[in-house]
Amino acid sequence: MNILIRDAKIEDIKNGLLDVFIEGYRFHQNGRPDVFVNITDDELKEDLIKNFEKFNILVLLADENIVGYLAYNIKEKHTKKMDVDQLIIKKEFRYHGYGKMLMDKVREIGKENKCDRIELDCWMFNSNAIAMYEHIGFDRQRILYEMKL
Repeated sequence: MNILIRDAKIEDIKNGLLDVFIEGYRFHQNGRPDVFVNITDDELKEDLIKNFEKFNILVLLADENIVGYLAYNIKEKHTKKMDVDQLIIKKEFRYHGYGKMLMDKVREIGKENKCDRIELDCWMFNSNAIAMYEHIGFDRQRILYEMKL
């Protein structure tokens, strides 16, 4: 299987990126329906298009099909860091190391941009993602608390 990681292009939305985005949203919606409200696929498409330029997006292609993506930004306050906003791999392509490949690529980009760390957050219900992040070397650094009103 040929694997390629590259920067996303706007035309990727109609060539598979939207499908991965929707799958990721629906997974999160199932885990936290109070946060990830029930919106239509068309509304999700509008959201992806509207926010496409707000993030740097890497797509992972397996035999020319988009099977995952990672959205990130570089931020600088007191230090320069990579901020990973989303990492989604299509369900049938998980457990093949594709998430790690995307994280390795973003680590490389971070080093090229002289970032001192990568930060991300992960919902507690997503135990598989937590296990993957810890397996590839991420450490828990803080806890985010919430109180539902």
